[in-house]
Amino acid sequence: MAVLKGKAVIVTGASSGIGAALARGFSHEGAFVTLAARREDRLCEVARSCPGEVLVVPTDLRREPDRRTLVRETTARWGAVDILVNNAGMGMYGSFLQTTEAAWRQIFEINLFSMVFLTQAVLPIMIARGQGLVLNLASIGGLIAHAEKVTPYVASKHAVVGFSRGLARDLAGTGIRVLAACPHLTATEFFRFSPGAEEMAPMVEKFKSFMDSPEDVAQGILSQLDSDHLVLFPTAKPAKAYAKQRDI
Repeated sequence: MAVLKGKAVIVTGASSGIGAALARGFSHEGAFVTLAARREDRLCEVARSCPGEVLVVPTDLRREPDRRTLVRETTARWGAVDILVNNAGMGMYGSFLQTTEAAWRQIFEINLFSMVFLTQAVLPIMIARGQGLVLNLASIGGLIAHAEKVTPYVASKHAVVGFSRGLARDLAGTGIRVLAACPHLTATEFFRFSPGAEEMAPMVEKFKSFMDSPEDVAQGILSQLDSDHLVLFPTAKPAKAYAKQRDI
């Protein structure tokens, strides 16, 4: 595992699920963690479960002023940003033909553009120091079409992997690394609050016993932060799914 003690980390989408598990994991390893998400009450709950020093910054990543505040408060508190974890995201389930233009724009705004623009805001800090890590949470859906009726989600997560690949090429030689983590189905509230959740519920129930826990995903990611591979499979399940379906 990479040495994390004393590193300054921003984790977006830190109020629940994989983001919360990652925040706790970084904190357990001695990192200074900034927790960002829209729900301040939930962020405070996660903060109380972190053993180390944390900073809570309620943030709507779609808003440029919020992104600017997040970076400013983080650097004011920790003096730097060593690791940016772009975890915030949403799902979407339903018929492609019934998916509206507004829904398509919403999922790309949250899953891709918020990530892109926050990364733009953080990178000058990393470049000035000649070091850093950008960790983007994609999905197995960023590599394969892992299920039916999730076309907008799959498209947005493929874009995250593409963004990560392009950014890694652009940052070659700067001392800044880029990773794209691609978990499989994970037991979080993601499935209860995504658009189309009611329609998706029977499928979620069917695969519930197969899902990874957020903690297993987080630990799998943390254990590979020093990997030379751009794409990370946090557990064996996404690796197996990719090997089985990548040519489909």
